[in-house]
Amino acid sequence: MLRNLLLVTYRNLIKNISYTFINVVGLSLGLAAFIAISAYVQYEKSFDTMYPGADHIYRAESRFYKQGELTDAWSTASNGYAKAMYDNIPGIASYARISWNGNERVVRYGDTKYREQKVCFADSNFLSFFKLPLLKGDENSALKEVNTVVISEAEAKKYFSDPQQAVGKRLELSSRFETYHCLVTGVFKDLPANSTLQFNMLVSWATAPNWIKEFWYQHENYTFLKLKPGVDPSAVAQKFPAVAERFKTAEPLKELSWGVELVPLKNIHLNAAKPYEMEAKGNRQAVGFLSVMAYIILLIACINYINLATTKSVDRAREVGIRKVSGAHTSQLVFQFFLESFIVNIISLTFSVLLVGAISLLFKNISGDTQTFSLLIDGELVVKVCVAFVASIILSGLYPAIILSKLKPVKVLKGRFALSKTGTWLRKGMVFFQFASSLLLLAGTVAVYRQVIYMNTEDTGINLKQTLVVKAPANTNNYIQKVNDFKNNALNITGVRQATVSGAVPGRQVGMGAACRRYGTPKSTERLYEMLRVDFDFMKLYKPQLIAGRAFDRGFTTDSTKVILNQEAVKRFGFSSAQDAVGKKIWIESLDKEPNEVIGVVKDFHQQSLKEGYAATVLFMDPKLTWVPLKYISFEIDQSKAKSTSRQLSDLWAQFFPESSFDQFFLDDFYARQYEQDVHFGQVFMLFSAIAVVIACLGLFGLTAYATARRKKEIGVRKVLGASAQSIVRLLAADLLKLVIAASLVAIPAAVLLIYQWLQGYAFKVQLTWWQFVLPILVLMLISFLATAYLTYKAALTNPVKTLRDE
Repeated sequence: MLRNLLLVTYRNLIKNISYTFINVVGLSLGLAAFIAISAYVQYEKSFDTMYPGADHIYRAESRFYKQGELTDAWSTASNGYAKAMYDNIPGIASYARISWNGNERVVRYGDTKYREQKVCFADSNFLSFFKLPLLKGDENSALKEVNTVVISEAEAKKYFSDPQQAVGKRLELSSRFETYHCLVTGVFKDLPANSTLQFNMLVSWATAPNWIKEFWYQHENYTFLKLKPGVDPSAVAQKFPAVAERFKTAEPLKELSWGVELVPLKNIHLNAAKPYEMEAKGNRQAVGFLSVMAYIILLIACINYINLATTKSVDRAREVGIRKVSGAHTSQLVFQFFLESFIVNIISLTFSVLLVGAISLLFKNISGDTQTFSLLIDGELVVKVCVAFVASIILSGLYPAIILSKLKPVKVLKGRFALSKTGTWLRKGMVFFQFASSLLLLAGTVAVYRQVIYMNTEDTGINLKQTLVVKAPANTNNYIQKVNDFKNNALNITGVRQATVSGAVPGRQVGMGAACRRYGTPKSTERLYEMLRVDFDFMKLYKPQLIAGRAFDRGFTTDSTKVILNQEAVKRFGFSSAQDAVGKKIWIESLDKEPNEVIGVVKDFHQQSLKEGYAATVLFMDPKLTWVPLKYISFEIDQSKAKSTSRQLSDLWAQFFPESSFDQFFLDDFYARQYEQDVHFGQVFMLFSAIAVVIACLGLFGLTAYATARRKKEIGVRKVLGASAQSIVRLLAADLLKLVIAASLVAIPAAVLLIYQWLQGYAFKVQLTWWQFVLPILVLMLISFLATAYLTYKAALTNPVKTLRDE
């Protein structure tokens, strides 16, 4: 019996090879897209799940309130939070901290030196808290002593060639303000890419200066709490403000209510980015959209199979009728059609696995992501694909099986069988769904690319071109003098036009904040402001637009204590206008003896990407604010001499700072990296949208081919009666075009709503326009018309004598 069914299935598939090809290609693309998207979604949702007890680990994030209104929300906490919470709030089993303060350090071992990112202080229990696997060393003692450090496997290979030889050696770690000579006490396995925590080296908490270890006024660490089973994190957070009141004894921010939010470790990656976050963030909305897209694409592929199978049912009706007369049971017929569906799906699944390999390579090329498809053999994903495979068999086999197994043999054998009106409407409904889904995806692709183009082309309000940036050196004698001497000597290089030293550059958050208030107002009006340290040449090189007052000028001896505000800071201080602010004074945290005068106001500029709103920023030079470091030396260069200029700067650097590595980047490239995730999302969205449209068009082509073949006699009669080929094309294409228009009436409002919601994640965004929704409709109409026109025109050109000779 099974052999006979397999033989019949084989003959049917071979006999209708063009339809088999369309079904296999459509289902292969659908399954491949589903697997690829599912792998990406699974990867994004897998962040931090590898840590034992991750379900009970939370990150304490700072919140500040004034009269019940949230004023600031940071991802970080101060060093003092953890111990105070552990000692005073029940339900906390343990805690671990990692400090990002001064985490960029020049690391030396002998003559080998590199500037390393994320060299962090960490609590002595940090390794055991997260159960980080050590290749060498003991997790309980490696970070207990002063001047000890544990390093990653990759760092051990970089400095010592062999990780096994690293323990017992000493590394010199230098930042702007201090240098440590640390003993390597452990080597940890390289952190997986799907870990939120990414660091290269951990220095023992005991090594940090004593004043900072439990300091409450420097919010530059991640504080992780492990709660006891059954403890409600919101209940713990509610108890924090009362605890904070006992410890926030200094004047800055005293008038604010301090709170925390406990964020589950496994939620951090996909949560919206907050100030001072160090990790690369995911996008929960993007993951949600792609998840839905995966099912839509698979459903479109299944609809192709169903539509083609039901339209072919007219041809197979006689076969079914004869088999029923011969004694075949309904169950046997149903099994027959499910078997065909199974074979087509298993062939498609085989091809889809090969396609996923190609898609993964393409995905890596457009996104630079080498890890996403590492989860293709993940157990949960395999189960998901198996369920999708079974669902595909059922969806693509069930309806055709029901339709054909219910045929009445007498009617069929008398030639009276025809598809019911219900079946016709259902088939049109499925095509309608394909069109609506395709329009939705096309509209989404246009929206993503419009936003990406807008962000890359919108005026930032500050000069980024022809700017080469060098990272400031590590700790050295006569630091400020040496940096200024290096800058001044660099101006003698032919390719260097201007130079400036600053605490931050565009493309990165200023990162240093201070509590400030308007002169003459009470302490209760203090708010946090970004403190951008600059020099006299900053305004000349970066060219922010001055809208009131003047820039810093060496001709005014007191300008070193003056400040310039941006428009956002003017609003926050409560000045009525930019002109009103000039000449007024402000109080800056730690400078309580003498206020600072405002000498100018600049137009708001985009310090960070257009995802972020403008930050209230104070540009200053006051030498008394030593805790705000100079981090970058920027050079405006002649682009045609970039290579020689870079080489000469490197040689000059070696003369001034032999103990530090020379690290440089072009500012426009650095700034553009902020949009990499958005560009990649747009490319991925476009890739899978294109796959969805191709699948829909394959089905459309198959349906049109079959419909044209069945109406060839009608076309012949129309030609005999004088109809032109063009009129026949218009007649047969009209139904599909009507479906496209009907689908647009549903898809476009949905697209507007979803795109509007997505754009709310950007502080600066494009305005929705009519053409971005009309364009997908026109594209789909053109594709539909061309597919229909080609086959119909071909049929219309056929000699009617050939089609009507049997009549």
